[in-house]
Amino acid sequence: MKNIAYILIILFQFQFVIGQEDAIYISNDKQYGELKNGLPEQDSIIELIRNGITIGKGAVAISKNGISDLKVGYWKEYYKSGILKMEGNYNLGSYVSCCMGGACRTFHYYRTGLWKFYNDNGELNYELTFEPTELHIDTTCEGGDKLLFGIIKEIPLKYWGDLTSDKLFELQKIKNEENDFTEIWTPLNGRIFIEIIKKK
Repeated sequence: MKNIAYILIILFQFQFVIGQEDAIYISNDKQYGELKNGLPEQDSIIELIRNGITIGKGAVAISKNGISDLKVGYWKEYYKSGILKMEGNYNLGSYVSCCMGGACRTFHYYRTGLWKFYNDNGELNYELTFEPTELHIDTTCEGGDKLLFGIIKEIPLKYWGDLTSDKLFELQKIKNEENDFTEIWTPLNGRIFIEIIKKK
């Protein structure tokens, strides 16, 4: 009877191991709940102010740890002069990296849908559509991962001759201003590149 019990225990453990063969635990996987259409379960409206001037208004994602700095939903962003610079929607995306304790999910935001860009006099320059596109990102895991990022795939005919490839390249970048550094996300040739520039 003892032998039968041991055999059953061994079989149960063997089946459990086989069933878990393809499962991986990813920390922070549901940090913002179930994302629906690139939006978190909870957000909070904020106003970003630098040197007494509003530089942005919109929502940020709320995680299980509190308010984040990840922009989501409709945003208005302003020049240092206080004049409207751009407006449109952000979605959340993510990718998996290899962290100290194993696989972990890292979240980012990207432009999606119609965006309006204004010159420093507040006049409308461009209305451009960003399409979520799967790009490769190098991570600390071998082979990297894929993530979604907003790309301008079509230039309206009315902007031909004015919207150069250099301007288009700059418009697709995402810049995160921090106190000590600026982080720039640049899509190029099916990949995303992250550059960190320290402030003096």
